[in-house]
This record gives sequence, structure tokens and C-alpha cells, in this order.
Amino acid sequence: MNIRCATLEGEAVDIKINGSNIESVSPATKSPCAFDDIDARGLSVFPGLINMHSHAPMTLFRGLGDDQPLDVWLNEYIWPAEQKLTDELVYEGTLQACKEMLASGTTAFNDMYFHLPAMAQAVKDSGIRAMLGLNIFGNGDELDKLDEVMNLGVPVNVAPHSIYTVSEKGLRRCADACVEYGLPMHIHMSETQKEVNDCLREHGCRPWEYLDSLGILDKLGKNIIAAHCLHLSKNEIKLIGDHNITCVHCPNSNLKLGSGYRFPMIELIEAGANVTLGTDGSASSNNLDMIEVMKTAALLQKGWRGDPTVVPAQQILSIATGGHSIAPGQPACLFLSNVKNLSDLVYASHGDSVVMTLVDGQIVYKAVG
Repeated sequence: MNIRCATLEGEAVDIKINGSNIESVSPATKSPCAFDDIDARGLSVFPGLINMHSHAPMTLFRGLGDDQPLDVWLNEYIWPAEQKLTDELVYEGTLQACKEMLASGTTAFNDMYFHLPAMAQAVKDSGIRAMLGLNIFGNGDELDKLDEVMNLGVPVNVAPHSIYTVSEKGLRRCADACVEYGLPMHIHMSETQKEVNDCLREHGCRPWEYLDSLGILDKLGKNIIAAHCLHLSKNEIKLIGDHNITCVHCPNSNLKLGSGYRFPMIELIEAGANVTLGTDGSASSNNLDMIEVMKTAALLQKGWRGDPTVVPAQQILSIATGGHSIAPGQPACLFLSNVKNLSDLVYASHGDSVVMTLVDGQIVYKAVG
């Protein structure tokens, strides 16, 4: 398959795809398009976006409990609704989420939820890439299902919900399971000031210091994926950086829930952390549009720092794509957009600018008309 005459960083290029990878990128030629070529004249090409923190089935709860504090939102709206979920509902919610992500340029996502067999089937039916997290609460009894979910045909992670919903025993069990099975740990961390205050009161230290005291940082290191990471001390930033941990900034969700906005992106990167972006679930972010997330994340950094030069468009795209590029040897996970350039993509568009999305060399979304 060839993508013909696409605009890449201001230049017209032809992209040859062989199987699931990009074979070559070369200056565009004027030869006629073959039958199976993609005519990309007038379109820009970008690497696929990676949504590093989501709860895909929560498309079913979009708009539920809007304008409520996080603890009220969870306890009075979301958790009661989740008790009523079935495999069928989770499949439909996940499939809807996958389609929404593909239609807005996201080619892979990292999740945390329940009913993983239903989610895995929806992922496979949609063609998107995904890593699904087995959600853990309390003492970690859900880990008994780990052997089952390891055989779903989709990569998985162990996902203790948070330090305030999982016991010390449960957190230790999760870390041990990650080591035994060679899996990442995916957890919400330092999302609200209340979480920090409660941890100080109950454990005498801050959330990341608490995980460190349990030996989990040394045990798992860069295999920890932590969502939010808003309320961090200098010592916690150093701990995160020293262990090369992945932090996922979810600006739209954090703003809507009033959790905070001063995500220490630059400090974390300088300390050695891997910074990524996510939408969170549709119940808190209300959409799964990673293009919108890029703009919000970049503008927040400029705004609270009072510096319009920080986190330019190229950097935020690199963060949102996991550093992937349109280059030989890279996975053929990419999207075509009707914007003219990167600046327009980040600052002047939304997911509806996406015309076509490819995952592993296969067209999985094509705009109508």
C-alpha cells in the first residue's frame, strides 16, 4: 500500500507501507496513483496518537454526574452505575469508544476497567491497539482472574485503582503479580489535594513516598504507569524521575473535576520521567479527542508558567505519540488530516479534522464524503 502526495512537515511525500510497518518515505512523484494507493493530496499525515489513560466503557456514562467533585462523582454517580454493568453493555461501550478514538486519530490506548473479556473482543473487532488493565480494589482478590485475562489476545496490565481504594496488602500483591507475569502496573496517583492530605494523615508521608516505602518503586520502576500526578512535591518528582516512571497528564478531565491544573510537565521530564497524555474516561472528559487534549495540555503549561514559548506544538505531538514518527521501520499507525500543518492540528482543530486512520497498515477509519 502507498500513501501518495501527503504533506509531512511541509513537504509532499509518498509513504510505502509493507505489512504493518512503514517501508519508505520519499519525495512525492507525479506518477498516477495505482488502484490501491491512497490519494492524500491536500492532506497532512501525522503519527497515530496514543491515549495513555482511559476507561473506554465509560462512554456509557458520558454526562453522568457532571459538575460534581471527584469524591461525590465517584461515590454517588459512577460506582453505583458500574454495579449495573454487564458484558454486553461493556462490549458496546468499549466498541463505541474505540470507534470514537479511531475517528479522531488515536491508534492505541491504555485502559483500566472491568469485564475485560468483553473489552478485548471490542478492541479486536475495531482494529485499534490497546492495553487493558485489570482493575483492582481492596486486598486484590481480582488478581485471581489474571491467568484468564492473560489469554485474551490483547496486552494487559495490573491496575490497582489508587492508594486510597487498595490496601497495603493489595498494593504489594499487585506489585508481586506484575513481577511474576512481567506486566506493567497502571494506577491513579496524586490526582487531588485531598488524596495527598489523606495519605499524610494515614501514612505520615505523601502518595509517592508511600509507594516507595512499600518497595514498589524499586520493584517495578519504569513499569509503572501513573495517571494524573498533579500534586507532587520536589522529592516525589525526583522519586518518579529516578525510577523512569510514566506519568499520564489528563488535562481535560482534571480541569472538569476541579482536581488541579499545574501539572509539572517540564520538571518531570527534566527529572527523567516519561510524560504522556490521556483523556481519562468519557464520564469525566466527556470525549476521547486526543487532539483537543494536546491543545489543552500545551495551553495550560504556557498559562500557569506565564511563558508562551514552553511546550511548543512539536513537543506536545511527540508526547502524544510516544515519540513515534513517520519514518522507515516505524509501525504504520498514522492518520491523515485536512489541516495544513502541525500548528493548525494542535491549536486550530479537533478530532473531526481526521480524514483517515491506519493501524498496523490497515485502514480502520475513513471519513464519509
